[in-house]
Amino acid sequence: MASPNDLAVTASVPYFNARNYIRRAVESLLAQTHRDLTVVVVNDGDPNPPWDELAHIQDPHLIRFSLDLNYGPYFAHQIVLGASTTPYFLVQDADDWSTPTRVASLLHALISDGSDLAFSAWQQYRADAHGNLQPDALRWRRRQPGDPLLAPPGQRELFLFDPLLNEHFVNRAAHHGIFRREALQRIGGYYAGFRMNYDTLLTNFLLMTGRVSFVEEPHYQYVLRPDSLSHSQATGVRSPIRIATKQRLAAMYREAFEHYHAWMRRQLSSAEFTDRIRHLASRNITPELRQALTVETARLADILRAQRRG
Repeated sequence: MASPNDLAVTASVPYFNARNYIRRAVESLLAQTHRDLTVVVVNDGDPNPPWDELAHIQDPHLIRFSLDLNYGPYFAHQIVLGASTTPYFLVQDADDWSTPTRVASLLHALISDGSDLAFSAWQQYRADAHGNLQPDALRWRRRQPGDPLLAPPGQRELFLFDPLLNEHFVNRAAHHGIFRREALQRIGGYYAGFRMNYDTLLTNFLLMTGRVSFVEEPHYQYVLRPDSLSHSQATGVRSPIRIATKQRLAAMYREAFEHYHAWMRRQLSSAEFTDRIRHLASRNITPELRQALTVETARLADILRAQRRG
């Protein structure tokens, strides 16, 4: 049986422009039935940080950390991943929240299946004219026979969990879940120099190098916000910057898929294959960003060590 320390989880919650939601997000994590959980909120360069919204929380499991510049959520996740030491790593957005049993359910699925990532279905919400959140559709289900491989042109992604890889670069699993730390480290971590859409490639890398579990109960509560990174006019699905980013990531996927085929044909060893994935994931990170990652990771690590001693 695993010892308690073997089940420790660190949650990463990047924050930017989510003031109306951050309290609920953090409180939902601190109320988890799985108690061995450290929650790290990273203010990602927002000049109006959320700390007054969290001032009422005195729980030592909550860590507050601020970046001077806005680097994007994957950069923040990488800092938390590099600074923490727990065997499991959880991702949540600052405007979403978790059911009380989310961590326990995902951790059970991950350990039972021997997988590297476990995620659940999402319950989506939209704000009405008064700003109140109303339940919307469920997102994510298992792919069934007869489901199309690709969404029709001009329509949104299918959000089908599909562990079977092919030449198409599609979103096969959500990154809002629990990861096995060693699996993330094997593929180079969480950051590859991108501000958006890298999670799609990340989860495909995990499917190439390991295993992903899916929990059908919607433990993740997802808010559809027109001003969010995923849905705003400037950075949403039809924006030029997101289209260009997807094209770059699709090219990286095709290169990784060639390495995957070579590995499956035993033309590459497992070590050679994962080395190529790590190199592919890291080559877009500039020296300046590498230096920033090093400095900020060390700074957060000092805070986490002090928290453990306390």
